[in-house]
Amino acid sequence: MRPPVVILALAVVWAGLASAKAAEVVVRTQVDEAGDIVVGQPVHLHVDVLFPGGMPRPPRVKVGDAPGAQVLRFETQGVTISDAIGGRPYVGQQFEFVVFPRRGGAIDIPAAEVTLLDAAGDRTGTATGEARRLVVTVPPGLDASGPVIAADEVAATQTWEPDPAQARPEPGAALVRTIRRSADGVPAMGMADLAFTAPEGVRIYVDPPRSEDRMNRGAVTGSRVDRVTYVFEKPGSYDLPAVVQPWWDLDGARARAVTLAGTHVSVAQVAPPAGTRSAPVRLWPYGVGMGVVVLLGGLWFGRRRLSRRWHHRQAAHRASEAAARAALCRVAPKGDAAETYRAFSAWLRRLPDPARSVMVAHPDLAALAAELERSLFGEDGRWSEDQGRHLRDAVRDAHRAARRLPEHVSRGALPPLNPAVRPASLRTG
Repeated sequence: MRPPVVILALAVVWAGLASAKAAEVVVRTQVDEAGDIVVGQPVHLHVDVLFPGGMPRPPRVKVGDAPGAQVLRFETQGVTISDAIGGRPYVGQQFEFVVFPRRGGAIDIPAAEVTLLDAAGDRTGTATGEARRLVVTVPPGLDASGPVIAADEVAATQTWEPDPAQARPEPGAALVRTIRRSADGVPAMGMADLAFTAPEGVRIYVDPPRSEDRMNRGAVTGSRVDRVTYVFEKPGSYDLPAVVQPWWDLDGARARAVTLAGTHVSVAQVAPPAGTRSAPVRLWPYGVGMGVVVLLGGLWFGRRRLSRRWHHRQAAHRASEAAARAALCRVAPKGDAAETYRAFSAWLRRLPDPARSVMVAHPDLAALAAELERSLFGEDGRWSEDQGRHLRDAVRDAHRAARRLPEHVSRGALPPLNPAVRPASLRTG
């Protein structure tokens, strides 16, 4: 037998053995929650991957998009398990996903996709789990159109800076509203976006959300911080609306809500200093004194105007595409997949449509964005600092490419006036 023929025969035999081993892999899918599932409730989905005799290497597991739900995976490593099936010992790992239903009715969770690896990390085959269907209810009194949270306890607080009761804003002034939400058993990424609106004459800038989750003996207490800046463009009387966080009390089985009150702001008209003619001054000390008063007054009014301009520019910068891009470039090299994903999503939302098309078409950026999403949502969990640095470099390259667009195409980095700001999650159906 010739050597090429021998090699081909060995390859066929090896492929047959790999297929046989893949056929022996057992994939089990289980939903922990029993009974009624309420919209917004975290549903724990376990995927067990078991190998006969021994596991050469932990597999990669992914659960695809589910229309009407948000599917997240937070652990990068599975839990080692063992079992006896048909009198044979099996060893493997259990992978946990969390599903957040965002609407009522039947929601189909796709079957888990399992990539099998050998001891060297090379792909040897695939396996598939079982699809699961969730029947989600919307209890009476619960508004499912809002950002519903289902938990045993939910809290929400807010602060204003400066204090609206004491501030005397003028055109160009900024008011910062910071909202902190916390919930037992619900991580920050499982909390839907709030809706912020404002009347005509007020511009809104929303910062990327910040996660401050805490873990205690495996239990998570989620905490999400949202920050919005209102910039007053002209004099007038403005009512900034309240924000409502609806939630379902799992322990008390009743609909509840936390209302964060709005505020009233009166923006004063800046009166220009009136020019007057003074009579000739015969006594020079009085003239000197008057000059000092005028000089000090000019400095004081100039200081206030400079302060207003500085606050306006700071607010505009925080809400700009450049600020979001700078934040992404700072976060990405740290290797934190979740923080990088949030910063990346915030940057994309602030890009105008033509520039966003250039970014999406950039090959390196598109590949790294796909890898980031696969890593975060459960396929391999291998996002690293090195990949973060590559993403940062790809963002900068894509930005330079977008700058070469014609000026009339690349304009429009700031958001439109008075948007109903409620960006949809990239993983929400």
